[in-house]
Amino acid sequence: MKVFFPVTLYSILLTWVFAHEGEASKPFQMLHLHDAIDIHAHGGWESRYALEGRDSLDGGSLWSSSVEASYDHFFGGLWYGRSSSNDFRELHLGVGVIQRTENIEYYISYTHLLFPVEEISDSEWGAGFSYDALPFGLASGLDLVYSVDAKGSFFEWTTSKSVEISDLWESSFGTALGWNQDFVSDGHDGWNHISLNANGRRALSDRLGLVFHGAQSWAINRDLSFEGDVSLKDFFHFGVSLEAQF
Repeated sequence: MKVFFPVTLYSILLTWVFAHEGEASKPFQMLHLHDAIDIHAHGGWESRYALEGRDSLDGGSLWSSSVEASYDHFFGGLWYGRSSSNDFRELHLGVGVIQRTENIEYYISYTHLLFPVEEISDSEWGAGFSYDALPFGLASGLDLVYSVDAKGSFFEWTTSKSVEISDLWESSFGTALGWNQDFVSDGHDGWNHISLNANGRRALSDRLGLVFHGAQSWAINRDLSFEGDVSLKDFFHFGVSLEAQF
């Protein structure tokens, strides 16, 4: 039943809404294939720092910025986030390889994480694939992250649909379903959250865009006997960012 319930709920939700985590809330983006160097930058604000279904800063907001670049099959980037209310700082340095075959896209990545306030670090290996030729214009994918420090993995299954409203506005909707396997080492293993997300992008020029997103996350099998499950809760978060493409 612990497996049947979240998968059934996920399937029902797909009949009326489609999900994908908002671009504004993604710590690191993997840019698509290009024959020339492609550079993307963003700066934005998050009402909460949502990670693996958890309210990581206990209601605190997050300012973040990033610069990513890609060339051919390779990508890399730098992401920095901070929260004054929680005296929190986090830095990501990442590289990876991405490939596309027909309608399938897959990647492998490595990210080094630094936490200056706590003076600790971690390394994460990531891999995943997505398929964008489902009926009704849907795309779906599976992502895996392995933490070297925690010696555990986190899996996330996402399904999304993009809609071009006008020449200036585009949006996407979707769901995400997460599974923890010792990645959050002090949290329970197994299904841990499901979320619904909506994103909108307003083009300001050929290179600039304003991105909005909102998401509702629900905890699955929350167990308060685990310290890591205290921040695993039902919560809503939203954010806005300015992005540039070069």
